[in-house]
Amino acid sequence: MKRESKDSRQRQMSNESDKNKEYWIDEIAFLEARLNGSQGDIDSEDRSACEEALKTAKTNLSAYK
Repeated sequence: MKRESKDSRQRQMSNESDKNKEYWIDEIAFLEARLNGSQGDIDSEDRSACEEALKTAKTNLSAYK
């Protein structure tokens, strides 16, 4: 398993913090649409990934309230 450097992790964290409230609102809308089938069929693996991403997006959005 490859280890990330400290600089790489800091850049990734910085990239996350650069995302604004509107980004997270759009991301939540996309993920909810994906989960409710509006964008076609979704397999169980993709559903699980979307559910996890939705939790993260909601947490990130809550930082702006």
